Amino acid sequence: MKNKLYRLTMVILCVAGILFNGSLARAQGLTITVAAESQVAGSYFTLGDIASISGDDHDRIASLKQIRLGHTPAPGQSIVLSGELLGVRLNASKLDLNGISWQIPPQFRITALSQQINGEHLVELAEKYLRERLTGSEIEITPVGQQQDIFVPPGNVVFSIDLPYGVKYNAPTSVSVGITGGGQLYATTRLRFDIKKYEQVAVASRAMAPRDLIAADNITFERRDIGRMPPGYFTDPNKILGLVVKRQLSPGTAISDSVLEKPVLIKRGKTLRIIAQAGGIEVTVPGVSLQSGSEGQFIRVQNTNSKKVITARVVDEETVLAQI
Repeated sequence: MKNKLYRLTMVILCVAGILFNGSLARAQGLTITVAAESQVAGSYFTLGDIASISGDDHDRIASLKQIRLGHTPAPGQSIVLSGELLGVRLNASKLDLNGISWQIPPQFRITALSQQINGEHLVELAEKYLRERLTGSEIEITPVGQQQDIFVPPGNVVFSIDLPYGVKYNAPTSVSVGITGGGQLYATTRLRFDIKKYEQVAVASRAMAPRDLIAADNITFERRDIGRMPPGYFTDPNKILGLVVKRQLSPGTAISDSVLEKPVLIKRGKTLRIIAQAGGIEVTVPGVSLQSGSEGQFIRVQNTNSKKVITARVVDEETVLAQI
């Protein structure tokens, strides 16, 4: 209890000494004048940052200037202190504060130096980053929301940009922008963009029934946002001409691999040639298909001579290649 009372008494005496401007203090020859407005930099501010100190004792002035009074506010932000609070912080320094003439306003403001990073500039950097990575297609990038300006300490800054969740076409894409200076990360902001990716996609130009053959006159190409389409669409007509549709398609329906299949070349019961190859020797025997099949599909066939049933790959309308 006695220790706490002693510390409290010292704080009160220190505050009283700071606020006292008597003739004895002036005789000591040191005067500290606290500015009503101060701008500071760094992680903390000192008495020398917010006040001018005059007098003949240069060593003591240098020590007083180095007294730390608190952490610097965020860049561009301010704090307001009073003489009483200043006295408490000075007392914590344990330096001799006797014989000093103090001139302190009732309240004084301390503002952290800063530079403004324009929000539109951050959006431009992020959009450029996206365009460099989304080449080869028609891309439309639209910012979502408005990016606020950011205040950071003065000096050169470096921007680092990242896609934390990758590019998304069915939801906003997040772009992370970090602002670094002197090897220290000052701020990180998250921007969002709607991204649309367009290509000329094959669509049905007229109604098509199951088993209809894809020909040049029943398809057309339309500009579509492929980022919001299911996979399997086509941009090259050569990849679908000659195939057949498995179900009915309405005009304007995008043609995908899920609705296409190769036409049947060999039907069940068809007479055909069975070719067998081994060691540079090729043998051809007559056969009958036991299944229907498309080009490249494996079906069961029967050797007409031996009645043996084997599996063979469909080559064309009359030929299969036996597996040996």
